[in-house]
Amino acid sequence: MMDRMTIDDKIAAGLPPVRKNIADKGFSNRLKKALSEVNQLQIEADEAMEQVTKGTMGIHEGMLVISKADISLRLLLQVRNKVMEAYREISRMAF
Repeated sequence: MMDRMTIDDKIAAGLPPVRKNIADKGFSNRLKKALSEVNQLQIEADEAMEQVTKGTMGIHEGMLVISKADISLRLLLQVRNKVMEAYREISRMAF
């Protein structure tokens, strides 16, 4: 029964989510995955804008999709800024 829980159920129960792919642990792999997810959200936002202008999607639904893409892009930019700041700090260190 425990195996059929979703990740959200496990988080709510205080259990760590099970990692299915051990090779997914690298920072570069996680960054690539995050970039592709943000890109996909941007594509969905563009499609939502088209659908809103055509009248096939409501403004509220379109704004939700656009807001989600905007927030994910802002978060990615903040992560990039922190990584660049950490890189500059490390490069200033004397070894």
